[in-house]
Amino acid sequence: MASVDNDAGAIYNLAGAVTFIVYVFAALCLTGLIVFDLYGAYQNLPLERKKRFSNQLQVFIALAVVSFSTLSYHMLSYLILSYQTWATSRNLEPLEELYAPGGLRGSAGLDFTARVWQWLTQSTLFYDFAMTICKNDANLWWTQNALLVSMASALFISIEGSRRRVPHLWAYLAIGQVLPISFAQSLSFIAMILIPVSDPSRTVQVPSGLVQSLPLAAYYTFIFSAPSSVGKPSLVFVIITIRILLLCPFIFRLPIFEALQSKSITAGDSHSGYSTSYKLALLCSIVLSVYQTSITLKGSGVSHVLTAINSNPAVSALGYDFILYIVISSAWLYVRPAIP
Repeated sequence: MASVDNDAGAIYNLAGAVTFIVYVFAALCLTGLIVFDLYGAYQNLPLERKKRFSNQLQVFIALAVVSFSTLSYHMLSYLILSYQTWATSRNLEPLEELYAPGGLRGSAGLDFTARVWQWLTQSTLFYDFAMTICKNDANLWWTQNALLVSMASALFISIEGSRRRVPHLWAYLAIGQVLPISFAQSLSFIAMILIPVSDPSRTVQVPSGLVQSLPLAAYYTFIFSAPSSVGKPSLVFVIITIRILLLCPFIFRLPIFEALQSKSITAGDSHSGYSTSYKLALLCSIVLSVYQTSITLKGSGVSHVLTAINSNPAVSALGYDFILYIVISSAWLYVRPAIP
């Protein structure tokens, strides 16, 4: 095996390593905060409501567990694949040799933790992930659909969560940035079962149609332009911008943006105040989805699209998230009429 000294010319990506650690830490902290809030809401729930909606709660808790487990499996698979690719390119021990009995020390005398840190600081995890999910039309089809439903989810969580005064609502939007959206959506549905609409007659402020439209238009424009950035340094900028724009439906509801909130409506009628957002999101999603589907089918065919979801763990993470989002949202549409 090659010595670490043979890697002296490797790029030292400290920022990427720190970002990864912060990413994992944020995911765990946000999940813990939301679960703690949901447990508190359940403890304060009247016994009658607990009995009335126990089946619905069990369904969405199960779906949240499935979503989190699916994500964990695919992301762990991606990390292992990334390490194996990195180690092979440097003629270093494969992962199984490092954590096998008696094998916790690498050829250069590095222990397992040090070797993982070496990998983190010499690899480009996030850039490689972005390149993989946009690698071809089939991969991009799954990626784009996951991003389209992400905005739909962000809109719904922001509006319905504010309507119900869900504690730490920002955490649901934030966790949707670091974990696939189906998990955040499942948790939000649990919150909406546990927390009824608070004082539906109270007055709330809603941004103007123009203010609602601008970030949405920018979001869908960046999604449309993402394929042209593949293989360029600008790809990371495009993806980061897309993630930031996902927060706009929530950010523009904050008191600091009160000057942009030009219309007053009752909390019980909150969704009607965002008809512009819903219509624009629906229109853009349909147009982009049809456009990408036509390109993908013309170049790849249906079978290639279906097999692409298992071609790489990065694609699997987003592809199965999209499928789970459809399942979870369908379940919500089924039970929603019974939930005040």
